[in-house]
Amino acid sequence: MRLSILRTTLLFGSMFSVVCFVVACSTDQDSLASSEVSSNELNDIVSVPRTSTGHPDLTGRWGRSGGGGSVVAIEADGTTFNFDTFADYQQALSADQVSLSARIIGRRPNYRHGNNIYGERDDGMTRRYFANPPLYKPEYWDHVEYLDINGNMEDMTFICMPAGIPRMGPPIRILQSDEDVVFLYQQRNTWRVIPTDGRPHDPLNADDQTFLGDSVGRWEGDTLVIDIVGFNDLTWLGWPGWFHTNEMRVEERFTREGNTLRYEVTVYDPAVLSEPWVMDPRVLELNPSTATYLEDPPCLDFDSAHMVTRERG
Repeated sequence: MRLSILRTTLLFGSMFSVVCFVVACSTDQDSLASSEVSSNELNDIVSVPRTSTGHPDLTGRWGRSGGGGSVVAIEADGTTFNFDTFADYQQALSADQVSLSARIIGRRPNYRHGNNIYGERDDGMTRRYFANPPLYKPEYWDHVEYLDINGNMEDMTFICMPAGIPRMGPPIRILQSDEDVVFLYQQRNTWRVIPTDGRPHDPLNADDQTFLGDSVGRWEGDTLVIDIVGFNDLTWLGWPGWFHTNEMRVEERFTREGNTLRYEVTVYDPAVLSEPWVMDPRVLELNPSTATYLEDPPCLDFDSAHMVTRERG
């Protein structure tokens, strides 16, 4: 009798466990599916604001740079400090609560305070930037290698000249009207004013050879397309000696989806490139922080003529 009761109890307990397991799994799967839907459809839920002309409004602060971006400071002994904004980090510096030698993360990977000359390489390695280099014609690779090795002498950014397009990346802030867009950059106080009515390049401006070239924009559906010509040949496409000629043409594409902005760039320079260089796209998040501001980090102008070596690591 006791054996029969024990068997019945065990059987009932097993059945109860199976039922609970099935219900729990079903609940977990429903929750997971709901979570996936929320993540995948987040940008669909957030409607894109539009201007009076019906085009997407790109106005805003994009990315986490500037005073509103959070910062993590890591001392040499491993001590870590977390700051909500770059302004908070600067206040801590002034109060000697954190040292200048601390490595900070947040604005750019491995940012060095007061000297971000290596930030581009740090940034590139972090994002696997170098997995997609521009492809030069065979006869120009020796020149690329020379520039890469002798960057301390040849790279104009080393003496605080503008990085140029597309090397300086997307703008940190955009101001948009019905006729044009204004791009603001946290680099050398750079700014661009670009008409968006689809006009052709002005012949005189297109013939000028400048660091930023002549930009004109047009709308292709909900994507803002900017065509740029009229460059000088002093800037590079990237740190490793990626030079270009004054015949280069650059196309930038900006597409807003919810609170994200997709930035795509294609470089055309048939004089030296074997094919157009399609850069890896970047997706920027809208920064809603009201504490964000555009600062101009100091640029250190190096005395190239008296350097011990022209080579850099």
